[in-house]
Amino acid sequence: MTYQIDAWLERKDPELRVTLKNTGVVLLHWHSDELLPMLRSGQLNPQDFCHCQGREKELVRELFLLACMDGNSCAQCRFDTGKRH
Repeated sequence: MTYQIDAWLERKDPELRVTLKNTGVVLLHWHSDELLPMLRSGQLNPQDFCHCQGREKELVRELFLLACMDGNSCAQCRFDTGKRH
């Protein structure tokens, strides 16, 4: 599987999305209300996304682990349902 990570973390309303590159299916989608606490606490570092070429799978794995740590958030991730968690 090939993943695409779209991360807009250094803007006023940060957003992060992980999709399957071949199909465009959204696997994880966080909006500012979920991201801001993670950025403030240091759980996410925008610099990790600047030079991640060749590390995408590792970074995606870490993002899913982070989602699972936060109160079973994985069950609420977007799986191309059009719903926001």
